[in-house]
Amino acid sequence: MWPGRCKVGLAKDLNNRLRQMNTNDPERAYAFHETRRFDDRKQAEAVLHELLAGYRIAGTEWFDLHPEDAASLLRGLHRRTTGDGRSGSDEGSPDE
Repeated sequence: MWPGRCKVGLAKDLNNRLRQMNTNDPERAYAFHETRRFDDRKQAEAVLHELLAGYRIAGTEWFDLHPEDAASLLRGLHRRTTGDGRSGSDEGSPDE
């Protein structure tokens, strides 16, 4: 949607969150780049936001960072907190 920018946040219900985001977009172009489940999603979001602080667009959950770079940090945090060495992005996908 905006090349080189991404939103990093948490959601209880991914499908509902995507519908909410797309409500404000007549093209319905929002999509998840990557998702993961965490036992403490608020803590995971706080850690990711701290890691990305230098890229934050002030006052938002948006970052001047390519989504794949943010996804790489997300995967690393997930591996560290779950001990899960699997690769891929199927866990916590919107289709679950």
